Order: sequence, then C-alpha cells, then structure tokens
Amino acid sequence: MSNTAQLTRMVRLKSALPNLPDQALFHAGPPYKGSPPEAVLNAAAQAAVMEGWAADTQTARSMLSESTSGITLLPAQDYGVVVPLAQVAGPSTWCVEVGNEALKVYSPVSEGPAPALRFGSIEPVCRDRAMNDCKLFAEHINPLLEKTPIYPEQLMQQALQLGDDGHAIVGAGTKLWVDALTDLPADIRKKILTNAGFALTTWMAYCSWKLRTSSCPIVAIGANGIEFGLKFKNAKAWATIDAPPPSGPRFNPEQTAQALGAIGDSAVVDACGYGGQALKHAPPLLAEWKDYLPADALTRPGRIIDPENGCIDPARIQAERVAPIINLAILDSLGANTPIGRGHYSPPLSVFQQPS
Repeated sequence: MSNTAQLTRMVRLKSALPNLPDQALFHAGPPYKGSPPEAVLNAAAQAAVMEGWAADTQTARSMLSESTSGITLLPAQDYGVVVPLAQVAGPSTWCVEVGNEALKVYSPVSEGPAPALRFGSIEPVCRDRAMNDCKLFAEHINPLLEKTPIYPEQLMQQALQLGDDGHAIVGAGTKLWVDALTDLPADIRKKILTNAGFALTTWMAYCSWKLRTSSCPIVAIGANGIEFGLKFKNAKAWATIDAPPPSGPRFNPEQTAQALGAIGDSAVVDACGYGGQALKHAPPLLAEWKDYLPADALTRPGRIIDPENGCIDPARIQAERVAPIINLAILDSLGANTPIGRGHYSPPLSVFQQPS
C-alpha cells in the first residue's frame, strides 16, 4: 500500500525535518500580518520554554514581542506540518509522521485532555505532558508501529460508521487507533483514552498528505484566529480573508469571554470530505447545531466534493455558490484551559477563486 499514507512513527520535529529555519515556531493557518492573538502567543510562549529559549512563559512573551529575539512565527503548512487550533509547534515538539515514500506530513502528538496547548492554555502541566507523556507514548508506540501498520484512511472510514465526523467528534477513531496496537501496555492505553481527541492530529496529517498528493488544487487550508486562508498548488502566497469566530453554541451559555476568530489547520480534514462534509454520520452534532447549520448542510457536500478524489473542489464551490462547512472549536480569544464552545465556519466564496 505504498500509495496510501501510513502512520509510521512519533518523532521530534527537528529529527524529522532538520533543515527548518533557526528559532522558528509554527502556527496554524496563513502568515500573520501583525501580532498574533493572545491565545496563540500563550501557545508560542509555552513552545519557547520547551525549546529552552526562555526560562518561563512571561519571559517568552516578552521575547516574542521583540524583533531582536530571533524567534519567528511561521505558517506550519508551508513546512509540511499541520497544527490544531491555537497550538504552536517547535523543533522539539513530538509529532506523528504520516505519509509514504514520496511525502510525509507531521502534526503534534495530542498531549492530553484540557488544559491543553491547543486551547491556548498557559498552564505548566501542558508542557509536562507535551515533553514527558508524548515521549513516553513514542517509546512504547514506535516499536509497535514497525510491525503493525496503521493506515489512517481505513480507521477514519470505520469511525464514520461508529458516529464520528472525523473532526469535532473523533472518539471512536481514537479507540480504533489504540485498539490497532494490541500490544500497547494497559497504562499507556488508559492514558491515551482519557483524551478522546487524540486521533485528530493523525487524521490531520493524513488529510494534509492527501491534499498534497491528490488532484485537488488546494494544497493548504486553515485559519490563524485573524484570517482564514488557503493555498493553491503552484501558488506562492496564501489567499486570505478575515475570519470571524465559528458559529455555534457555547458550552456554558452564561460564558461571556470574547470568542477568537476561526483557527486551526484542522480545516484540512473538512477539505478531504470529513468534518463539516460528513455531518450525516454524527447525529449529535446535527442536534447540537440545529439552530446554527445551513438548511442544506446534509446535501451540500455532494454538490462541492470532487468524486474522483473525495476533496472539496473550488470549481464546484464557485459553480454552486456554496462554501464548505468547516467544523471548529470556539476558543477564548485570550486563551484558556478549555474551549468555550464548538461550531462551524463557512468561508466566503471569494477565497476559493483560483488564480487565472
């Protein structure tokens, strides 16, 4: 199955991609044109501490605001990496590696449930999990992956039949992921399963690989909390548009925190026919979002997905005059231990206009 992406290992980013720019950190979505949102700065400060560039997050935040610090924030997808939500990856970040002999894509190993880096949390426990738990996972999982192939697409398709959409809900997929490694020690299995969203970054890496290797004209897609963007194959720059917060309910209706604009590279999942294009498989989401989803949410995917590659098609999007639905968590704009809600985002049609 060399033409199918395989989960091959967990690896530190600098070991997999040794030629990354010096003192670079990698964020979701298109490049920032100004200062990143607070939630992303929190995650970047956490990453800088883990790299040993700063003694604490307060010092790291100061360094990030200084042009002379040498630390740069770059779009992850421009370097073959996809990051969830507000998370920022650094050279030492443990990542899943997904791909084949021709191309491999990387995404951070999900370090645990809330509080978590992907939500913009500043809690020290996030760093401890990202450095130590992820290292522990790699030590136990890598030897098993050498003898037990895991093909993400197979697990994603199975998980759809068990109630996942592949994005907002991935609990069934996480269990399939863990169950595939029958010799995984019980304590490691238990720790992973406390995080129902563990499989998502594997799915993200696979979907990014698919966009890059299929006939889909889109090679990158995501949002940075300020702008949503996508990149067409052979294009030098991202096409971008302002990104409002996702539309959806808050977990606590009395929560008054300001919502961050749409954010995350996980839009690659929805671009490959999962997430917002697979809502029919996840009745709980349809019920939860009934007051927020467009009336054609269940029929829209059939109008904008290219049946040859299973990905959204910009030409069909323009012809049908409807945009894809992208499922996303709703984050506190200042960063927090947990998301404040979940919902969906449909980008304006203009961003899908292919350059002539």
